[in-house]
Amino acid sequence: MNLSSITTSSWFIILVTFIISCENKNQMASDTLNQDSLMIKYGVLQDSVKSNWETMIADDDQKHVLMNRLLLEVSYTNNYNKDKFNELKDQIDQLKLIRYDQYSMGDSKMIDQYDSMTWSVSDQIIEFARSHPRYVDFPMMEELIQDINAKNNFILIHRIHYDNWAKELNSFSKNNSNKLKEGNPTFKVDEMPLFQLPS
Repeated sequence: MNLSSITTSSWFIILVTFIISCENKNQMASDTLNQDSLMIKYGVLQDSVKSNWETMIADDDQKHVLMNRLLLEVSYTNNYNKDKFNELKDQIDQLKLIRYDQYSMGDSKMIDQYDSMTWSVSDQIIEFARSHPRYVDFPMMEELIQDINAKNNFILIHRIHYDNWAKELNSFSKNNSNKLKEGNPTFKVDEMPLFQLPS
């Protein structure tokens, strides 16, 4: 068949078919791009939640180090209640054992228990140091106390930052769950618990 035998109608059909084919290819490329963008954003949100959690826990671990360091400073005086000293050290060790994780914190009682014990232990250690008769002769004790108090006060800020990212991840996962499943059939929405109690 030569070109002269192709009617105007045939040319029109060929042109429409070509346009539809291009549009389908463009749509497929757009869908792939949107899918990739969703997966990238989902990964970024996951990383942000993880980073904020690790920062918060690292700061909490540092507070435990400071409390142990304060007890050690008291021991340098060679004049202290050794039984109380050992009791307080054991309590610091217990803190990590009862600390919540990213999922167990869904039970607010675990958070309350940990917070209550943390404040109690830190208060006892501070009192143990400040009641020492040579407290003023060891200025490092007061410096450590100030650092411990600062860590206790900063925990709320850490939790607010964490909740903000976890909320964004939860919302994004819920709103885009079907599209995310298209890219990853095993994907499921696991809502991250928050420190903030539901209103």
